[in-house]
Amino acid sequence: QACTMSGEEELAATEEVEGGEEGEEGADGEEDPELLAMQKELEKAERQKAELDKLNKMQGGGAGGKDAGAAAAESAERDAKSIFIGNVDFAASVEEVQEIFADCGEINAITIPVDKFTGQAKGFAYLEFADKSSVLAALEKNNVLLRDRPIKVINKRTNVPAWQLHPSRGRGRGR
Repeated sequence: QACTMSGEEELAATEEVEGGEEGEEGADGEEDPELLAMQKELEKAERQKAELDKLNKMQGGGAGGKDAGAAAAESAERDAKSIFIGNVDFAASVEEVQEIFADCGEINAITIPVDKFTGQAKGFAYLEFADKSSVLAALEKNNVLLRDRPIKVINKRTNVPAWQLHPSRGRGRGR
């Protein structure tokens, strides 16, 4: 006599046989060593993830402790307390710039960018104050002489990449 089974019946029969074999191993008390090793690795990974989540919460959450919006807000706040100084003599030092702006208020940082290959100053500087009111006093120092050169003092602008200004511009490859 021929026995005929549909595809679904064959699948169910196969699952019962496989399930029975696994049940027999568990009943004997013997477990697969590979399965035990994988379970231990999983537990270890879960503990590490919990520790990382705890550390992220302590740092303020997110990658690096800040999200993009908070970083942009902080950058804009720093720029509001900063000035751009143009036409700075190439041999001018940070101390000379500090002497000119010392009476404007507390200075947090002075940066004179240099060419990375030659080490020569680029002819401008940035100055960050502790508070925004110092910026107004510093703007009055426009055209003051620094090493016999009139410096240009303006508010530092926040650098916004062009792709953020015009996000829908261009489709690439000249189209």
